[in-house]
Amino acid sequence: MLSYVKLFYYLLRPKTVFIRKRSGALGDDLLMSLVLPFIKKRYPEHKIIVEANWTDLFFNNPYVDWVTDKHLKTTRRHIKPKYYIDEKTKMSLYEQFMTSVGAQGKAYPELFLTDDELNDIHKRFNFPYIAICPHGKQKFSANRKEWGMENFQKLRKYFNNYQFVQVGLKNDELLDGVHDGRGLMIRQSAAIIKNSLFFVGLEGGLMHLAKSVGKRSVIIYGGFINPEISEYEENLNIINMVECSPCFRSYKKMTVCDTMICMKGISPDDVAGKINNHFRKELNSIKTERQTHEN
Repeated sequence: MLSYVKLFYYLLRPKTVFIRKRSGALGDDLLMSLVLPFIKKRYPEHKIIVEANWTDLFFNNPYVDWVTDKHLKTTRRHIKPKYYIDEKTKMSLYEQFMTSVGAQGKAYPELFLTDDELNDIHKRFNFPYIAICPHGKQKFSANRKEWGMENFQKLRKYFNNYQFVQVGLKNDELLDGVHDGRGLMIRQSAAIIKNSLFFVGLEGGLMHLAKSVGKRSVIIYGGFINPEISEYEENLNIINMVECSPCFRSYKKMTVCDTMICMKGISPDDVAGKINNHFRKELNSIKTERQTHEN
């Protein structure tokens, strides 16, 4: 009840700007953070209120005065960042988000973790590790983002000398030979990724979460979406565009793909080799640390 009262107060307050969620997805909520510095600069005297499903993403954000999962009525002071993706889309969703609120150029999501949050996770996983999530969100995209548990398990075996922490939902299937970080609050998952050497996963919400805490990633793209639309250039993006690629449409729910030829064309051997090359510095740091302890 109190949150509704506070929301009603801000709706009546003249100098208030509302940033409204595009959908209930983790990634879409997190991407709202990229427009916040611009909004704050445009309206320096206004209170900035974010309406989101994943309210935790905006805690400790210096550009937000209040965040709520409630929504009463859309007004002229509501800003709803938008993007549109089909087979012909060329502009990245980051540029689309910025353009939709009257800004120019690219910006990227940010999540502001506290030292206490990072230290709490470090106490739980107090060793060097790689963060991993072998599962995607299938409610909207069906199986089209999935590389498969078997492939992720083979990839994990290539790096037997390294420890892994798996993040994700509590009911996600757990890989063999990993530490269990599933089922935690989203900020705890972000802290696990932040404290890791790098993150391994699929295109989607956790990819954006890793970017928001400044961590590079290995992202299995396949051919679901044109990588130029959502990729982060510093990541190792594993792409396999085939004749039916890209199949993602932001305006409709995806159906199950029977062939999955784009994902089947990506082998764990190839991914492991690219990881060894792309993240050589991070992986070598663990070897050096082991040698130091042995000596």
